[in-house]
Amino acid sequence: MESIDRSFLLSTAHVQERILESSPLWTARTDNNNNVLTIARSFIARNFQAALDCINAMGAIAEEANHHPDFHLTNYRHVEVVIYTHKLNGITENDLALARAIDERVKIDYSAKWLGEHPEASHTAK
Repeated sequence: MESIDRSFLLSTAHVQERILESSPLWTARTDNNNNVLTIARSFIARNFQAALDCINAMGAIAEEANHHPDFHLTNYRHVEVVIYTHKLNGITENDLALARAIDERVKIDYSAKWLGEHPEASHTAK
């Protein structure tokens, strides 16, 4: 496995441009607690089981890639996925690739109301 160093980090502008191009469901943001650039995606699943199912499917992809995002499940069906390279405290190509793989491979059983308000996510819906 190739060792990575800070030279692999992408600039905020580059990350924002790439997200707009290929992963529009994700947003780039700086974590206020530790000033780390991350990419994140949030949604509301149909129910608790649907939320768990999508987290498990995303986790399987992360495990294959040996690249592990932070998963947050609140209010029993509100899901947030936060990706960044923990070792470097920032975004690398691996993070963008994981976001794309999740979008391409995981079909989510969204809340009907949430999906109606976010039609851009319909290509990732069950």
